Amino acid sequence: MMKRVAWILAVVMVLGVSLSFLSGCGKKPAGETGAEPGEKKVFVILKASESEFWNIVKDGAIVAGKELGINVTVKSPVSESDISRQVAIMENAISSKPSAIVVAPSQSSPLVPAIKQALKQGIPVIIIDSGVDSDEYTSFLASDNIKIGQIAADEMAKALAAKTGEIAGKIAGITFFAGAASLEKRKQGFEEQLKAKYPLVEIVDFRDASGKTGQTINFVENYLTKYGTELKGIFANNQPTGEETVSALSQAKRKDLAVIVVDSGQQEVWGLKNGFVDSMIVQKPWKMGFMGVEYALKAANGETIEKFVDTGVAAISPEMLESGKAEEYLDPVSFHKKKSE
Repeated sequence: MMKRVAWILAVVMVLGVSLSFLSGCGKKPAGETGAEPGEKKVFVILKASESEFWNIVKDGAIVAGKELGINVTVKSPVSESDISRQVAIMENAISSKPSAIVVAPSQSSPLVPAIKQALKQGIPVIIIDSGVDSDEYTSFLASDNIKIGQIAADEMAKALAAKTGEIAGKIAGITFFAGAASLEKRKQGFEEQLKAKYPLVEIVDFRDASGKTGQTINFVENYLTKYGTELKGIFANNQPTGEETVSALSQAKRKDLAVIVVDSGQQEVWGLKNGFVDSMIVQKPWKMGFMGVEYALKAANGETIEKFVDTGVAAISPEMLESGKAEEYLDPVSFHKKKSE
């Protein structure tokens, strides 16, 4: 009798281990989702894993993979300034022979040879957020970055009028990484709009943080020291520069400046709530990630898609923040999760 019980227990244990192994076989590595091997696979390459903005893009891409029933792999360097790592990820993606690649180039030229190589091998390439120095790609999905700069200039004019009583005076700007196509266009749109519509507003300096954290804080402190009360406003053209601008102004206890930032990092939102920021120009990163994968699948299936798709922007005011109307833009992950429930 004891031998029979032992035999039954042994069989149960073997079956348990087998079932556990089989269930484990169905699990996908971190950063992957969607269909089983052999189905469509989209490789998504972003600018940085340490960025809240790019993690929102990643969430949109992963949700798209689940909804469309395809395998989505998301990779990125830790830092946006690690260009060589992004190029290496792109080359590895090509060698894995995916159905399509979605990529957000950190700079406009380094990825061009790899993009051409992918296309030559019949792999569609969808560019998101920042353009490249070539028109050889399948489609480009992004915010209109010239328009972001123009809206920022208009918001700066409003903030100057509200805080100083006139649309005039000295202002400064900060960009995160010279050579990043999206940031260069924001700067261009901002400068051109001010020159065309607000000639009494003078940009006294526009610094480049070279992709390094901490630089913007130094720039803002230097601006405040050098120009004193003559400085009337600051424009920061992405999340890292915006968040560090808020930090520097908070430390200096300066709420008298007209401050316009781009993107919606936690520190930027805090600045808008607490009077250090007058307006945030926000993109739709979740939508960008979702549509990147969606358009990649269309291209992989041979569908004709537009060469450029505008994913949209919005200006967020403190009033929108207070009313709750800004949730779609400021917490898109939770917003879209609620919509799917």
